[in-house]
Amino acid sequence: MKNLLVLRNNQNKGACFSRNLGVAHTKGKIIVLMDDDVSPFPDCFNELIKVYTEDPDVMTIWGCIYEQGGSSKGTITFGTGSLWSLRREMFDHFRFDTNLRYFRSSACDEHELARRIQKHGFKIIKAKTVKADHFQAPAENRIWRGLGGDLNYLYEKLKYGSVLQYYALLILGFILILKRLLPKVELNKSFNNHPYHQVLQTPNRLFLFMKKREFSLAAKLLFYIMVDIPFRAKTKEIGESFAKTYSTKWPA
Repeated sequence: MKNLLVLRNNQNKGACFSRNLGVAHTKGKIIVLMDDDVSPFPDCFNELIKVYTEDPDVMTIWGCIYEQGGSSKGTITFGTGSLWSLRREMFDHFRFDTNLRYFRSSACDEHELARRIQKHGFKIIKAKTVKADHFQAPAENRIWRGLGGDLNYLYEKLKYGSVLQYYALLILGFILILKRLLPKVELNKSFNNHPYHQVLQTPNRLFLFMKKREFSLAAKLLFYIMVDIPFRAKTKEIGESFAKTYSTKWPA
């Protein structure tokens, strides 16, 4: 096992940090990212190399995942980080965004990176022949996966969006909380497709946390929405823009 290298962080720094660290120590031309509850088919990696070899324009591949746990048992999914691969040169230009760990969840991190890669015109495909089983099981941090994923997604959208529009929707969300007292007030359905639609749910989530007397969680959520997400998103945007302009590799 001379080619096996085990890396360990002194403290939990999140999946994105660990993935970036792992990639930095790789030497191969193809990087395969897998979760610890995934079992690849015997021919998985041979099929993966075959796809990359046959189409040199393909830069990243979503594998075919057979879900073997939870309510989705037996279903086939694509587009998950359970089996995702990239050519090594992609990491000359991109990194996983370490800001994506709200409520200790990295949910949406691989999708956020894939959207950035696709935005720059690189080819991404789904490969039905690249297969693995996913034995998903309950985990302690999954309890906040939904909320964490929503905040991660909100952060991603704000990186390239308008802060003024963001805060305007937040204020609107507080106004619309009155619909609990005024049944005739209805939320405009067009907001469901708005990039910041999750921010509209903030007042309602705060109300639920306080109703359950989970005041520390309510305070944390309010801080993330009001301060942390806007600050980190716009700082990251400036950093990426600067790197792309002045760096030959512009890692983003």
